[in-house]
Amino acid sequence: MEKFKLEGEYKVKDNLYYFFEWSEYRIIGKEKFKIRIGNQDVKVERYGDLHVARFSFKNYIGKTKIEILTKDKTIVLEGEVLSKKVPRIYGIKEDNLETIIKAHRKFYEALVKELWKISSTLPFSVNAPTSFGTVESNRPMNELFAYYYLRSNRERILGAFETLMKFIKRKLVVKEELVDVWEADDVNPDAILWMTQHPEYLTPGRKFSPTKVLAFRKYESFDTPENRFAKYFLDLLIEWGERAQRNVGGVRDIIEDLRFLRSDPLWEEVGKMKIFPYTSQTLLKGEGYRELLGLYQEFVVRMPFFAKLREAIDNRDIARLYEYWVFFKLVKELEKILGEKNVRITIEPARGLSEEGNVYAEFKGKWRLYYNRKLRPRKFSYSVSLKPDFSLFREGKVVGVFDAKFKLELVDVDRFADEDKEMEENPSIETWAKLEDIYKMHTYRDALRCKFAVVLYPGSKSVFFDAKRGKIDGVSLAEIIGKEGIGYLSFIPGGEEDEY
Repeated sequence: MEKFKLEGEYKVKDNLYYFFEWSEYRIIGKEKFKIRIGNQDVKVERYGDLHVARFSFKNYIGKTKIEILTKDKTIVLEGEVLSKKVPRIYGIKEDNLETIIKAHRKFYEALVKELWKISSTLPFSVNAPTSFGTVESNRPMNELFAYYYLRSNRERILGAFETLMKFIKRKLVVKEELVDVWEADDVNPDAILWMTQHPEYLTPGRKFSPTKVLAFRKYESFDTPENRFAKYFLDLLIEWGERAQRNVGGVRDIIEDLRFLRSDPLWEEVGKMKIFPYTSQTLLKGEGYRELLGLYQEFVVRMPFFAKLREAIDNRDIARLYEYWVFFKLVKELEKILGEKNVRITIEPARGLSEEGNVYAEFKGKWRLYYNRKLRPRKFSYSVSLKPDFSLFREGKVVGVFDAKFKLELVDVDRFADEDKEMEENPSIETWAKLEDIYKMHTYRDALRCKFAVVLYPGSKSVFFDAKRGKIDGVSLAEIIGKEGIGYLSFIPGGEEDEY
C-alpha cells in the first residue's frame, strides 16, 4: 500500500480491515489503478497527478474484499463491514471495535440458529421441470439445498426406491461360454463352425471328438441403463447427504436409510452409468423409475433460492440473512393468522439463466406469500416492474407487500416533514435511506393497487398509517391484514420463544 492511501473511518486488526456501514471511503493512488469491491467495479477519477476512488457500503453488513488492480500487481484488502448500531440490540452503548465485533458475532449466530430452527420445520417441495432443458448440471447447488431436499422428500425417495426394487426391470442376456461337451444343451451351426476353427479342442483319433464346445447361455441381468441411472442417483444422494451432514447436520437417519438400500446385493451386478437414458420408456413410465426421474430432476435443477442463502451464511451477510429469516418467520406468523399448520413452501425451478423461478408458501383460502416475485406491468403494476421482498396474494391478486430492512432505526414519522426538507437542503446517503423506505411503501401501494405496504425491521416500534383511521401505534401483523395503508413492523430474531 506504499503507493496507495485509504482514507475514512476503518480499523485494522489481525490483517483484517473493518469498515462501517454508510461511512464514506477514498482510496488515493499516485499511479493509475482500477478498483473492484466484490463483483462491482468502482469509478476512479483523476485529480492532477492523483487517482481517487470513492465508495461506501450501503445497506450491507458482512464480509468484503477490495481489490486494487495496477499494471504490475493486485493488492487485496480482506475485511468486514460492521454497523455501530448492532450493539444497541443488546442494550450496549459502547462503540469500540471489540464490542461491535462481539455484538455482530452474537447477532449473526442467533440469526442463523433461529433461521435453521424455523425453516427446518417447514416442508419444501420442488415442482419437477417438464423437460431436461431446465437441468443445468448433474450436481445440486450446495449442501444446504441437499439438506432441505432430503428432509422434505425422505418418504418420496425411499418409496420410489422400494417400488423400483420390487418391480425392477431385467434384461435377457445371451453369453458365449466354453463348456464341456456334457454341459451343452444343444449344438447349433455357430457352435459347429467354431469347432472347425478351433481344432485344439478336438481329441485326435479315428473320429475327432470335441473336449469343449461353444455354448450360448441365456440369463436375466439387472445391468440395464435404467438401473444404472437408479444406482447413480442413489450414490449421488448418499454423497450429498454426507456433505450436508458434515456442514449442516440433521440428515443422519436419512443417510442410514439410503445406505441400507445401497447394501442390497442386486446393485453389485449393476454397472456405472455412462450415458443418461433420457428416452427410455421404462424410465419415463415404469413403476418406481418415473418417480426417481422426477426426484432427480428436482435435485439437480438450478436453485438460486438456496444458493443465495448459502452465500449469505458464508459471507456473514446479515441483511440478506435477515431477509430469509423474515420470509420463514412470515410464513409461521401467517399460519397462525390464517389458521393453518405445516404449510409447504413450493419452489418452481428457474426456466433459464436469467430467471429465478417462483418461491411461495400457499395457505388455505387461496392465500399465497411469494418470495422476491417480480410484479410486471399490466398484469400487476400499472407503471413499471416492481420486486418487493415478499408479496401476499389472494385469489391471484396482490393484497399487500413487505420489505425486509435490516435497520435499527427508521425515519421519525413525527419529524418526517423536517427530515424531508433537510434532505433537500443538505442531502446525505443515510438520511435518504431512511426516508426512502416511506416513499417506497407509498410507491408499492399506489403502483400495485394493493391494500397495504409494510417495512419489516429489527427495531422496537411498530406503526401503521391506516388510510382511514390514521396512525396506529403498537400494531401487529394480524391487525394489518385487510387494512389499507402503509407502516413498519418490528420483527426481531429471538424476540419471542416460539415453539416451532
